[in-house]
Amino acid sequence: MADEEKKAKEDRKIGHRERWWQPVALPGIRRLQFFSDLSDRPWTKNLNRAAMFGIATAFLIDFFKPITRDNPQTIYCYECRACYATQDRCPAAITFQAELTVASRVSDYERFIKNGGLACVRCGNCVSFCVVNLNLPMIYGRMQELTIKSMEDGKIPRRVLSWAYENGRINRLWIDKVARYLGKK
Repeated sequence: MADEEKKAKEDRKIGHRERWWQPVALPGIRRLQFFSDLSDRPWTKNLNRAAMFGIATAFLIDFFKPITRDNPQTIYCYECRACYATQDRCPAAITFQAELTVASRVSDYERFIKNGGLACVRCGNCVSFCVVNLNLPMIYGRMQELTIKSMEDGKIPRRVLSWAYENGRINRLWIDKVARYLGKK
């Protein structure tokens, strides 16, 4: 028993690189030193906790943001891209419907506008392709309303709205408001 205690004391003095029970991987480096022996790294547990707290916080923000924006269905979209099959049937020529759904989830107005979100006429052709059966016209309609409100509050860069206006990416419901905002009417 005294021999084991003596070895343990010596082991603590030397550090984890010279643990006698660990096999040698390379000269001076024991195989398990970085992966299983965390006894001499007191910060590791706290750093792991901080990282997990950050991940949990980001998840909760990603989860609650659509709920507070009254667009909770966007949480269920797992971006399978099945709605891209609508490309031939979309009267507004929107090619990336999943991008609109993701932009709606995170309230990214610039991304929504650039992918044709304000051009959507909410015909419902994309709904039949959605694997999760989301109400895409309702999602896009709510995001259109939020986008126009943010435009009126001055949160959207004029260059984005100007680009959408010049390229015909705004439908008839919103064209007058955007034109007035840009000073073109």
